[in-house]
Amino acid sequence: MSTKLPARAGWHWIKQGWALFRKQPGALMALFFSCMFVSMFLMLVPVLGSIAMLVLMPIFSVALLQGCAEIDQGKRALPNLLLVGFQKPARKHLLGLGGLNFLLLMLAASVVYAISGDAMEALREAKAGMQPELLEGVLGGMLTGSAIYTIGWMLACMAAPLIFWQKLALNKALFFSVVAVMRAVKAFATAVVIQHVLNFISIQIIALLLGRSQLAVAAIFTVFLISMVLMHCTLYAAYCQIFGPPQPLTPAPVDLDKG
Repeated sequence: MSTKLPARAGWHWIKQGWALFRKQPGALMALFFSCMFVSMFLMLVPVLGSIAMLVLMPIFSVALLQGCAEIDQGKRALPNLLLVGFQKPARKHLLGLGGLNFLLLMLAASVVYAISGDAMEALREAKAGMQPELLEGVLGGMLTGSAIYTIGWMLACMAAPLIFWQKLALNKALFFSVVAVMRAVKAFATAVVIQHVLNFISIQIIALLLGRSQLAVAAIFTVFLISMVLMHCTLYAAYCQIFGPPQPLTPAPVDLDKG
């Protein structure tokens, strides 16, 4: 693992991620749409489908990261990479990480309800329109819950690739992920802020040029989808600097529970 990284490293990750995306944008978007298709299919199942989608998020993330690795190694990123995270022995550890992701989201939702539950109920029952004090009450809870989930996600963002590429068990992957993020917290924070600023600027430009048309909605949705893929490209660049580039995939199974 590398030494502490300065804040400017986050900007370099953004640039490297963008350069990686430009090599095969269609292939990465096709892989992302494959993940979205599975997620939409799961959402057809009431309640359990939503839970399953959250639990499978690390597997989808690994698929996109492996797509980035394939491109970085001069290969073609194909939609069948969606299946790489379902292979043993990494599968159960990735599913365990997904379970933790679900619990983190439930914790964030509980905090939102604890802080803004009354304001949300009052806002739902309000007949005189939106009241500023109610909106402020809801906003406070939403921001707090969002901050909890974002911090938790950022601390664990390296766990999935560590499980998949370094063959680590869940507990070890979480430990090294937290250590890596804390040692490069300025760089990670910089990358997150820059990504959000770029998204905000893009949306504002679209709104300025297209107004509130259906075309504007489609363009904003496209920006959102591309930003999700770029986030994984950036995460791949961060992983490579901190842990080194991953080795090409090999079919040989490894028992994660040994050692």
